[in-house]
Amino acid sequence: MGSGSLRAMAVFESEYKEDMSKEEAMDLVQKGILSGITNDMGSGSNVDLVVITKDGAEVIPSNVR
Repeated sequence: MGSGSLRAMAVFESEYKEDMSKEEAMDLVQKGILSGITNDMGSGSNVDLVVITKDGAEVIPSNVR
């Protein structure tokens, strides 16, 4: 975890809920990471997601969402 992690974790802890759908979880992760990026000039600007399930991994580039 990098320098934007405190902001990201604050979003995750305040908005996480049990039984989230895949889409809700992806939105939450993107929102948390964007919060860290926005408040830390050294963090970059893109959010690529990787969804990992028992069936494998799916990479979702930032230009797709």
